[in-house]
Amino acid sequence: MRRTLARVSGFLRSGNADVPQANPPDSTPASDASPVIQSYAESHAALFERAERLREKADRLDQEGTPSDSASNRARRAEEEVETGLRELRSSYASNGDAEVRFDREVARRYPRLRLSGE
Repeated sequence: MRRTLARVSGFLRSGNADVPQANPPDSTPASDASPVIQSYAESHAALFERAERLREKADRLDQEGTPSDSASNRARRAEEEVETGLRELRSSYASNGDAEVRFDREVARRYPRLRLSGE
């Protein structure tokens, strides 16, 4: 399971030149949101794996010169499911604006491919 989470984390961190990236996170120590996000990622590993698998397929088809709108759309929908879950987690975690900012920074640090703030 740890290998899978590491692979998913690496995939989502890798980003894509076509995907807008969040501002680079600051170099402050790990946020108090970190364990909350880690726990969510572990308990929803299948969701993260699906997003990774579908994104890899869409990217592979693009690199082979046979882009597929269908594959890209499936990958984006899977990523949106992950984003939706993280948004719900943020709303239950964050009691004020500062907590939301810390949560968003930690998500951006871990998964720069994802967009929680409508970036």
